[in-house]
Amino acid sequence: MADVNTDKKIPVPDFQDDSFPVYQQDTLSVGATHEVNMEEYRATVPLWKRVWQHSLTQMILLSIQAFCGPAMSDAITGLGGGGLATPKVSNISTAIRYAMIAIVCLMGGPLVNKIGVKWALVLGSLSFPIQGSAYYCNSKFGNQWYLILSGAISGVGTACWYVAEAGAIMTLAPSGARGKYLALWIVSRNLGQLVGGAINMSKNHHPGAEGGITPDTYIAFVIIECLALPFALLISPFEKVVRSDGTKIHMAEALSTKQEFKRILKTVTSSLIVLSSIWAFWSFFYSGSWSTYLGVYFSVRVRALSSLISPFFCIIGCFALGFILDMKNLSQRRRAQIGLYTVAILNVGVYIWSIIMQVKFNRHNPGKIDWSDHLYASAFLPYFFVQTTGPMSQSYMYWLLSSFATDAQENVRNGAVFRCIEAVGQAVAYGMNTQTKSSPLIGFCVTFGLLGASMLPMIMLVNTTPDRIPADVIAEAQDTARQKIEGTA
Repeated sequence: MADVNTDKKIPVPDFQDDSFPVYQQDTLSVGATHEVNMEEYRATVPLWKRVWQHSLTQMILLSIQAFCGPAMSDAITGLGGGGLATPKVSNISTAIRYAMIAIVCLMGGPLVNKIGVKWALVLGSLSFPIQGSAYYCNSKFGNQWYLILSGAISGVGTACWYVAEAGAIMTLAPSGARGKYLALWIVSRNLGQLVGGAINMSKNHHPGAEGGITPDTYIAFVIIECLALPFALLISPFEKVVRSDGTKIHMAEALSTKQEFKRILKTVTSSLIVLSSIWAFWSFFYSGSWSTYLGVYFSVRVRALSSLISPFFCIIGCFALGFILDMKNLSQRRRAQIGLYTVAILNVGVYIWSIIMQVKFNRHNPGKIDWSDHLYASAFLPYFFVQTTGPMSQSYMYWLLSSFATDAQENVRNGAVFRCIEAVGQAVAYGMNTQTKSSPLIGFCVTFGLLGASMLPMIMLVNTTPDRIPADVIAEAQDTARQKIEGTA
């Protein structure tokens, strides 16, 4: 084979057909190939390294971190008010945490693209145990200042992790399996909540328990949160990952810090982000109201049970959505449209139900509902279903964002801005619920209204979805150009 000058540059033409929006691309290095010669790869690379660099292995490592970090945070939130006797201080801490996440995420794209996904994940994993330890200190010693401070500290580290995670989950999967990979990620987060729920139930199952969750519960959470760090250290650089379909991740050339900030400003004003911004703000907004709902209306052991059983239907729902989004007999645009309408209809049903239930509770306060009460099923089921429709909404949106990406770094930038808007929504939701004395009805209505407001721009965005991922098309064009140069060298 003729030698290839890896420094030589080729221009990649813009996409001008009706299937793609127009992207202006930098010149690409000819030496980097998209397709991997699997026979040569198996012959020259040890088995352990092939397993480690496999896209599924990397997704599993990322999912384990999600299990240890965000899932444990969700499990604490799933206790209702963080499991504390009153939800106000927990809501203040959580509001501060998401405000910090929003601030850091806004600039997170340039940061992560500079230090790399791996080290951003490592930095974030170091912050995970802070939240659990703060809840322990509050529950054990009544220490409220540390709980509030932990919201700010953990928010910074978690933001770095979130940006890196968002870029990774949208980049690692081969084009034909993105829905299933994203379902695996969502399930891992909910399996963490399942384990957290088991811990909660083992320590808080006695009837008639009042006040908050026992302090020992938080120790178990802290131990699990500490386990994220070693798995973050095992993450492989993107450029070394080989996907299950034999392709490599398309990486653009490294940019200077100034160029990165210019790109993030361009991302913020792009039609992709503008049209999806209300959906991003809405996507996690429900968590504040539902956390308050649990804390106000359910007994301690029901709050513990909620985090145990809520993930089960979520696993089924997210994998079902994943199969829809990966259907090979439909174009990417058609799958995007079906996915949007599926998620929207399910959420509309859940919120109509929840608003009806809350209106009834405002008329006749049920007190603390236990699972032996006749109201338990009808009161708990809306929460049970929103723990499925919410994650489905997030999984769908990351799948949609990845459908527009031209390279891995753009996935990081898009994910960073989207996560920033998500965090702003969560901060507002929890801040709003710090003022909630007895009823989350306003929170439910605002969430429902945000869903309605997001639909028209989302329909406009979905109808422009390219029929193939631009990053794949660019990489194939790069391979073709490389082969031509090799043939003429």
